[in-house]
Amino acid sequence: MDKGTLKQFVKGNTSHRLSKIVTLAVTSGVLVMMITIDASASGSPPSAAAQLPVYENSTPTSAFTNVWLKTFADRWNLVAPAAAAAAPTSGSGAASGGSGTASGGSSAASGGSGGASIGSGGSQNVLTTTAPPLSTTTTSPPTTTTTASSVPSAPTVSGGLITAGPSRSRCAELNFPDTGLPALQSAVTSFETQTSTSLSCLVAYLNGAPTWVQWEDPWVTASQYGYAPWVAESPQSRQLVLQVDLIPLSLKNVNNPLSWEQSCAAGNFNSYATQLGTNLVAAGLQNSVLRLGAEMNGTWETDFIGNTTQEQNLWAQCFANEVTALRQASGEHFLIDWNPNSCTENVPYANFYPGNSYVDILGLDFYDISCQNPSTALSFAQLASVPAGLTSFEAFAAAQGKPMSFPEWGLESAPAGDDPAYIDGVGSRFASGNFAFEAYFNAGAQGTLPLGSNTPLSLAAFQKWFGNS
Repeated sequence: MDKGTLKQFVKGNTSHRLSKIVTLAVTSGVLVMMITIDASASGSPPSAAAQLPVYENSTPTSAFTNVWLKTFADRWNLVAPAAAAAAPTSGSGAASGGSGTASGGSSAASGGSGGASIGSGGSQNVLTTTAPPLSTTTTSPPTTTTTASSVPSAPTVSGGLITAGPSRSRCAELNFPDTGLPALQSAVTSFETQTSTSLSCLVAYLNGAPTWVQWEDPWVTASQYGYAPWVAESPQSRQLVLQVDLIPLSLKNVNNPLSWEQSCAAGNFNSYATQLGTNLVAAGLQNSVLRLGAEMNGTWETDFIGNTTQEQNLWAQCFANEVTALRQASGEHFLIDWNPNSCTENVPYANFYPGNSYVDILGLDFYDISCQNPSTALSFAQLASVPAGLTSFEAFAAAQGKPMSFPEWGLESAPAGDDPAYIDGVGSRFASGNFAFEAYFNAGAQGTLPLGSNTPLSLAAFQKWFGNS
């Protein structure tokens, strides 16, 4: 789910992204933020995005659309329309109901299939805009899970950059004012002090670019936001993990992704990807991990894979083309993370996996909530063993011979709240498995819980597994 901070969008060129706009104003030194609905086009009632609280870290000097809030609301409405009203609030002051971020891998527990049969045809079915389709496979995932040890040994950490192997780097998505490097560094220091960890990578989101022009030249390359300077201070041990949509918003068509997938699969977007890579290298971000098309199996995403095998195969070819084009950028050392979401229907991974030549890491977004039972607190074993959950995704990654990652994981304010058993579960898998990196979502937005005074048990568990020792 494209969870990002308000600051993480394209250089202010965002006024035409969505019908939802964010108006930022400073009155008597107080930042007032609200989301309004552009009702000029229709008389429809406000959407869920307009009713969600505004994410707090924004800049008072610029106004832009919070695309993240929109995609977040879209996702939660699709997977659990009644959860927001039913789920109680706990922990921090995050919004009740709705995390919607319950994420993780997409898919089929077919674990041993190879790469996708890219471009294979398949009949086109009628697409709908209702709930996600039913599972397209009858294979059930394994039910065995790893039980967390009460006294873990600290994971081996490389001390350098993320690698396509068990480097086990520690990353995070942090919440801080958009005032440049000092604010970013303060947030890093605060997280490291509180959790007894050392961060070597930060997560940022490039979703929501309205056109190819903004897509090629993402906001994160500008020094004013602090990310590029932070990396530049220690380029051999710091890097960014960047979420990158396959297409700009202007091409979005969830009901008929063939409208852009066919063009992309034909190579028509390759030049844009090469320019993006060139711009990232020029900004000193040549070692970034790119979560290209992240959460592609969610209908809330701009670059949703589609509901038919034909669409999913074309999506995989599009991904392969853009990876090839990104690698044409002189000086690049990108790692490509193929990153589904676990909070979806059970679509076979092989349908939209581009093949090992185009993937370095297989990532799974995996939050402490079930989209099937969003009001019920589940054990880690139950969360991991759902059809699109961690256990089946681990099997698929192992079959490809690829390392895994947790590009987004974290606690939800409801239904479990402070849940050290979930932290233990993730920590145990991470410590013993072939993991390249993990990125805890500590922004504390839209139902997620940051680690801290409201989560003392989870904080202790996090320090136990991920702290310096």
